[in-house]
Amino acid sequence: MQHESPQVEAAGAIAAHLRAALLAAGHPGAGAPLIPLADKGLAHVHVRLAGTGLLARIPKQSQLGLAPAQALAYEAACFRAAAGACSPALQGVLAPSGDLPRGALLVDEVVGRPLALPAELPAMARCLAALHALPVPPAGARAPVLDPADALAALVQEIAQQAVHLDARRHPEAAHAARSGLDALGALAARTARPEARLIAFDAHPGNFLLDAQGR
Repeated sequence: MQHESPQVEAAGAIAAHLRAALLAAGHPGAGAPLIPLADKGLAHVHVRLAGTGLLARIPKQSQLGLAPAQALAYEAACFRAAAGACSPALQGVLAPSGDLPRGALLVDEVVGRPLALPAELPAMARCLAALHALPVPPAGARAPVLDPADALAALVQEIAQQAVHLDARRHPEAAHAARSGLDALGALAARTARPEARLIAFDAHPGNFLLDAQGR
């Protein structure tokens, strides 16, 4: 008697829960073949709604420590704010439920391949530049997108919390480079002048970018 691997069983369970949530919402994609993508990250499970051009982003956790409904609203607001750059468009929201305790976002599927590094880093830079060039929403319309009174100081504080592990000295050269960057950022934050507020990517890791057939 053959048994499915834990990974296959988990993928099947995720697809079943997503289908139930889609059916409950009356979404036309409920009848589409659901294809879980390879599970590589800590933040989301991704499932293709084959033939619909949609991808479901199912949160595993909130990296900001938010409750499920708040976290989903935050992610949806970020997609809306980034519309017009290189981010996939938001097409729907599945609210947290018994089937999907953290809910899910439905976004346009991006058909592409991972970046070939370092040669294709300029494509990633162009994408980030397009995001930075978008207009910042008016002050009264920014919530729930993060909008600290002093964004630079908040960035320094967040990085400092993560940098405590540099003292482990597992990789001295990398730790030295990180410390140098932190010192430069601290010097910038100590100035009175502040950069103009811009939209930024929360996790600009090369693995979070795909290059499509048009080279975007």
